[in-house]
Amino acid sequence: MGDIKKIPVKSQEDVWFYEKQINLFDILDFFPPDAIETAQGEGKKLLIETDLGWSFETDIEKGKFCFRKKSKSMHGTGKWVVESGLRAGDMICIEKLGDYHYKLFKSHT
Repeated sequence: MGDIKKIPVKSQEDVWFYEKQINLFDILDFFPPDAIETAQGEGKKLLIETDLGWSFETDIEKGKFCFRKKSKSMHGTGKWVVESGLRAGDMICIEKLGDYHYKLFKSHT
């Protein structure tokens, strides 16, 4: 098992926000610097596996400090939040599996 960063879901309002984006600002050092968007364009792609059996590739948006792939209709963080049934009291967990390889899952506090 790799290093894991956890983001608490404190309220149902948080769930609504996380459907739009999962803010990574406080854990940016957990990701390779070249995975963050630059003035020249997108960053290097990260492979994000989920506990729901599907994965997606994304970089990190510089201005928003979130995964770029965040749609609720395509594989990304928005779809994961909805399909995982995320709720107040859960923890969003991101496990580092390799240099550009991570797993997104939830745990209960």
